[in-house]
Amino acid sequence: MKKILLTPIIVLLALAGYSQLNNSWIDYSKTYYKFKLAKDSLTRIYQPVLAAAGLGSVPAQNFQLWRNGKEVRMFTSVPTGVLGSGDFLEFWGEMNDGKPDKALYRSPDIQMCDKYSLETDTATYFLTVNTAGSNLRYLATANPTAGNVLPAEPYFMRRIEQHYKSQINKGYAAVIGEYVYSASYDVGEGWTSDNIVPCCGLTKVIDNINKYTAGPQNNVTFTVTAVGNALNPRELVCKIQGTQVGGLMPMPYFNLRKDTIRNLPLSILNSPSFIGVNINGNSTLATDRIAVSCFSVTYPATFNFNNEKNFYFELKDNTLGNYLVITNFNTNGVAPILYDYNGGKRILGDISVAGQVRFVLAPSTDTLRKFNLISGDVANSQSVTTLSSKTFVNYANAANQGNYIIISNPILYNNGSGVNNVELYRQYRSSLAGGSFNAKVYNIDELNDQFGFGIKKHPSALRDFIIYANQQFNPAPKYVFIIGRGLSYLDYTLNQANPLAEQLDMVQTFGWPASDVLLSSLPGTSYPSVPIGRLGAINGTEVGVYLDKMKQYEQVQQSPSQTIEDKGWMKNMLHTIGGSDSLENAQFSVYMNGYKAIIEDTLFGAHVETFAKTSVSTIEQQQSQRISELFQEGLSYVKYFGHSSANELSINLNYPENYQNNGKYPFMHISGCTVGNFFTFNVNRPVNYSGMSLSEKYIFLDHKGSIGFF
Repeated sequence: MKKILLTPIIVLLALAGYSQLNNSWIDYSKTYYKFKLAKDSLTRIYQPVLAAAGLGSVPAQNFQLWRNGKEVRMFTSVPTGVLGSGDFLEFWGEMNDGKPDKALYRSPDIQMCDKYSLETDTATYFLTVNTAGSNLRYLATANPTAGNVLPAEPYFMRRIEQHYKSQINKGYAAVIGEYVYSASYDVGEGWTSDNIVPCCGLTKVIDNINKYTAGPQNNVTFTVTAVGNALNPRELVCKIQGTQVGGLMPMPYFNLRKDTIRNLPLSILNSPSFIGVNINGNSTLATDRIAVSCFSVTYPATFNFNNEKNFYFELKDNTLGNYLVITNFNTNGVAPILYDYNGGKRILGDISVAGQVRFVLAPSTDTLRKFNLISGDVANSQSVTTLSSKTFVNYANAANQGNYIIISNPILYNNGSGVNNVELYRQYRSSLAGGSFNAKVYNIDELNDQFGFGIKKHPSALRDFIIYANQQFNPAPKYVFIIGRGLSYLDYTLNQANPLAEQLDMVQTFGWPASDVLLSSLPGTSYPSVPIGRLGAINGTEVGVYLDKMKQYEQVQQSPSQTIEDKGWMKNMLHTIGGSDSLENAQFSVYMNGYKAIIEDTLFGAHVETFAKTSVSTIEQQQSQRISELFQEGLSYVKYFGHSSANELSINLNYPENYQNNGKYPFMHISGCTVGNFFTFNVNRPVNYSGMSLSEKYIFLDHKGSIGFF
């Protein structure tokens, strides 16, 4: 399978304007206190934890909580004043979902469903102190069941959602003999079901639906989000209890469908206890494939909550108010909590009648009211045990701005002997020899918190920061240099349980296949606003090796001597061709000869030697010997055109350790499939040289190899 890799070193293009960034919620004068949550649950921060963080004397009304750039509504066990030892802050905690991923897509509306994140399930919350008031709160509200005169509501419109997380669907592909994908988050890319083939549709049986048989007769709604996964014509076919709904819905090729079918008859749910849903692609090709991201069914249901401990539901407006009698909810003998999201109310349920939870709700004109019923049993809640202090770096301050941006990971700040080669690289770039830039190092952990909402490995952390720097830094950055290896999100997500994943993903990249260019591109575009490149180091020693080579390389470039002895090798170039047969070699040679004619012309006057792959072993040996000699004599540029993988080319350029070219490092320009893709999970990469991809070998060989790999 081929992948399009967008990782050039230098591209110069202008920046356009952009909307509000992910750091817009931060007050840089405040200290924040971080904690992480990985599941949806009633969450409490008890006073001893607050006190341990130095917040024991803060009045309850002054606490403020943030998640993903939005303030989170809380309940405080005392409305005002200092919390006692048994008091707490309470809120409905949520895992990280796919909503922050929406901005990563070519167009936000092509994201399928946002239940699950493509990066991580773990959300980061930021607690702070805001004395200005107006902090969002749930207010304790009375539940006057004793004087109730309203009849009990017979039903509500229940929505049952089914989200799939069986595979990360790669989405839209160009089929040119094989499937070729772009690095952009594209149509159909995201968590889905396994592939569905025509013989065997996706079937889901939903039990315990508690249908209200006397409900409105034409008020069932069905939604579905599905995508084609092969270059074939087809229709999407959806059935409820064996009855087709929505007709044949065209969904050819890699097209996406988000459909809502309303006003279905209640009789379509011909069982009071379960719903059977079947989704398939109507195709004449047995090998055709589709995938489903999510579907939902909305229908009238009784207030039987299936012994759940947490139950979300919705009600329509009612100017008289509502009386709810909920059965079969798991209270464990403790009054449950009802969060009224619209009204910001916290209401305790009346459980004085065995088997029932009762509420009297105030009148409301809100078209759709949202509620969450939560068991008050302590075992049903999670407690935050530690808070980590966080003060954000204000990049609006001129002292924190640079025109040569180095983004790196603190793990690389020590080579094992106390030497910080990342800082030494910054110093070099700030020196006269290194270009006299105002070079600054930016910690990826800080960028993750500030521009990525604290979401681990989220591409927005880098993209939003680069956009911010282009908007705010004076002067604007000229270059972005990432120091630290990365993984595609697909490689990281599928391997994050392995401790090696953190060592191999020090600074995240964008998409699958990986693209650093898209980290520097505005949303929906694929050209960088500032030139960007990466040194895929996994330890400080590798950073030092490259820094020494760079100093040596640029010193030779800047040498005032213009003799043939000192500089003649810079005119030497190597062209290599790796076709699969003589016909391809001839075809590729046409292109390469065109390049050769340009570079040998008077504007540069290069000397180019060209070699093509051959099956004759004696010629192969001669080529290999001559290539080694050329490297030792000195080459400024090596061009390869042909077949390849991340670890090898189809011609004798695969052993850079054999080339003795100290101080004469060429720039490698490789036109071949996946050869630049070092964004992969490879357990051998930290262990030994053989675990490196070919591009990494050329870059990290000490005083050998190349200075760049494109």
